[in-house]
Amino acid sequence: MRPRNDGGSAAARQVSRARAPAPVPVPVPVEVPQDVVERVRTLCLALPEVTVRVDGSLTRTRSTAHSFDIRRRSFCLLVAREGPAGQAVPLLVLRADPGDREALLAMGRPFFAPRAGRDRVGVLLTGDTDWEEIRELVTESYRVLAPKKLTALLD
Repeated sequence: MRPRNDGGSAAARQVSRARAPAPVPVPVPVEVPQDVVERVRTLCLALPEVTVRVDGSLTRTRSTAHSFDIRRRSFCLLVAREGPAGQAVPLLVLRADPGDREALLAMGRPFFAPRAGRDRVGVLLTGDTDWEEIRELVTESYRVLAPKKLTALLD
């Protein structure tokens, strides 16, 4: 007669089930509203040779990241952070020359200094965002990184 290898006695299985932790609910990550993604995408892809990278490695407090690149270098990053009430707060991180960056940061909200890079400025996108100003900022950010041959196409 062979010994049973069924994972232990019924009593042991019942005890191990009783000790199993309750499933932890998975928090729903924030996401950039689709209309904002489309607006920024349209602005960026209107510029020469722009490509898009999407980083879907979500965290509890950060959305999918949409990076708009010129020759594999990001000039515009669109993400959303979780706001105080758990809502998505979309923001752009753009390149800026030192003088423009300083002037924008001095204006305060909606501009802020992001953690990455001394040549970058962040912009909170709210319901009253001036999309013409965003278009200008995106274009200037592109000019910071793009080769002269490509920026000449903008003039």
